[in-house]
Amino acid sequence: QRQNAVTGDIQEVLPLKWFSIPQCWRHEATQRGRKREHYQWNMDIVGCDDITAELELLSAVTSFFSGLGITEADVGIKINSRRVLNSICSSYGVPNEKFAPVCVILDKLDKIGDEAVKELLEAAPLEIPGPSVD
Repeated sequence: QRQNAVTGDIQEVLPLKWFSIPQCWRHEATQRGRKREHYQWNMDIVGCDDITAELELLSAVTSFFSGLGITEADVGIKINSRRVLNSICSSYGVPNEKFAPVCVILDKLDKIGDEAVKELLEAAPLEIPGPSVD
C-alpha cells in the first residue's frame, strides 16, 4: 500500500512515471522541418537508477510505432548516451581529459561524414595511444 489510509501521506512514490503531449513553441527562426509551434511527446521516469527506465521508454516508443504500422524501414532510433560513449572511448584508450574534445568531433559525424571525422580525429592534438581511428 502506497498511501496511509489514516493520514493520506504517500509512503512510496518512486519510481514516478508520467507522460504528456504538450503544445510547445521554439524561440528561434523557423527552419525546414522545424516549425515554431509543435506538439511533443514527453515521457519521464524519475527515481530509477538502473537502465530499466531507458529500456521501458524505448519499449513504449517502439510499441507506439508498431501500433501505427511504422517499421524499422520507416524510422530509426538513435541512442545518445555520454556514459556509453565514454565507455567506448575508454576502451580505445581515450583518457577522460580528452573525452570532451573527442565528443565535439564525433558530434559532427552526421553533418560531415565518416572520412571527415576520421581526418579531424587524426589532425587533433589528442595524443591518444593505441589503435588508429579506423
